[in-house]
Amino acid sequence: MKDDKKNYLKYVKDTCLDCSLCTQNCDFLTKYGLDLADFATREDLAYSCFLCGRCYEVCPVDLDGREISLIHRKNEGFGMMKFEKSLYKFRNNSNKETKDLLWLGCSFPRAFPETTKKMIEIFKDDGCDYSIDCCGKPVFESGDKERAQNNIDHVKMLLLKKKVKRVVTCCPNCYHFFKDYTDINVITIYEKLHELGIGKVFEDEFHIYHPCPDKVHKEMFKDLKYFMPNAKSDYKDVLCCGLGGLASRDEPEIAKAFLDRLKNYESMVTTYCASCSIQFTKNGIANQHALTMILGTDEKVVPTSLARLIKMKFYGGR
Repeated sequence: MKDDKKNYLKYVKDTCLDCSLCTQNCDFLTKYGLDLADFATREDLAYSCFLCGRCYEVCPVDLDGREISLIHRKNEGFGMMKFEKSLYKFRNNSNKETKDLLWLGCSFPRAFPETTKKMIEIFKDDGCDYSIDCCGKPVFESGDKERAQNNIDHVKMLLLKKKVKRVVTCCPNCYHFFKDYTDINVITIYEKLHELGIGKVFEDEFHIYHPCPDKVHKEMFKDLKYFMPNAKSDYKDVLCCGLGGLASRDEPEIAKAFLDRLKNYESMVTTYCASCSIQFTKNGIANQHALTMILGTDEKVVPTSLARLIKMKFYGGR
C-alpha cells in the first residue's frame, strides 16, 4: 500500500487524466459512472471494488483502484470470516526447524486434500516442513488492520522460531500478500517443483484463468509456464471469479455477471487458485487446477466439511 494514504487519494485526484479507460474496463466503476478520481472521494463504495487490478493495468498514469479501496476500508462486518481466520482456527504448524517451508494456506487444503498430502510427502522427502495456516489477506481486506497485523506478526514469529529462509506457497493470494505487504521471502510452488525436478510437463494447450492477485504481472503464472509452456491467457473479459476483495457482499449482481460471462466459453477452465476453483465448481463451471495436474492427482474440488478441516488441522499428529 502507498505509504501516505491521504496523500495518495489526493495524488489520484490530481493525476487522473479523465480518459475513462478505467471506467470502460471495470464493471464496478461502470455501474456507478465513476473514474478513479471519483472513486477516491467515495468512501461509501469501499467494499464494491473486487481488487482485480484491471484499472491499474489499463491506466496510462498507473493509478490503482485497489489501493483506493483498501485506503477507504474501515473494518466493517465479515464476523464469521474473521472468527475463522484471525488467527486461523484450523491451522496446523510445528516447531520443527526448516530452511524451506511449504505454506499450504487455508483454501488449498480444504479444496484439494489429497494433493495437499502429496505435497507434504514431497517436502518431507526434501527435508522440509509444512504449514496449514491463513496468511491474513482476507482479514486485511476487510479493513481490520489490527487483526491483520496480528496475523502477520503470528506468521513472522512462526517463521522466526522455525528458522525459515524461504516460504513456498501454492496460493496466489498468499504469495502476493507476503510479497507485497511483508518482508517475507516467498517463492511459488512451481519454482520449487522445478528446482526439485518434480512434476509433469504438458505440451497441450490450456486455457488459463488468472486469479485477481496475479492478473497484472502474472508472476506465479510465469513459474507455472515451465510445466504448461503452451498455456494461453484467456477469459480477459472476466475480471474476477466473484470472490475478490470481499466485494460479492455489496455487489452480488456484478459477481454473478462475472460467472455468467465465464459460462459462455466452451473451453475447460484451468486455474491455479483454489478459491477460484471452489467458486467455479460451486457455480457449475467445469474447471481443473493446474497443480493437481502437474502432480498427477487430477483431483477435483472436494466440498468443504468441518470433519475434514479438523482432520487436516491434526494431520501428521501435530
